[in-house]
Amino acid sequence: MTIVYALVSRQKTVLAEHTTTSVTGNFPTVTRVLLAKIPPSDGRMIYNYDDYVFHYVVENGICFLCMSDEKNRHRVPFALLQEIKELFTHKYGLEV
Repeated sequence: MTIVYALVSRQKTVLAEHTTTSVTGNFPTVTRVLLAKIPPSDGRMIYNYDDYVFHYVVENGICFLCMSDEKNRHRVPFALLQEIKELFTHKYGLEV
């Protein structure tokens, strides 16, 4: 399993993002469209797009999202999102 892309946003405003250099694609564009569809309420969800899976967690209006290339494995992406959330909130807090 490869995590290809990850971002942190407040609603549609991307605060931070990262992608691996070995994969190219239009996923930054796709994530902008996806961010418009993600509700601001706390929760987590999975979206499939072509051969990729987008996992996200929303907490206090902050969205933590990553994209993987494995359709049937969700434990690793959600564990990564939990770690990103902890690092982000430790450094910046969750002020909305």
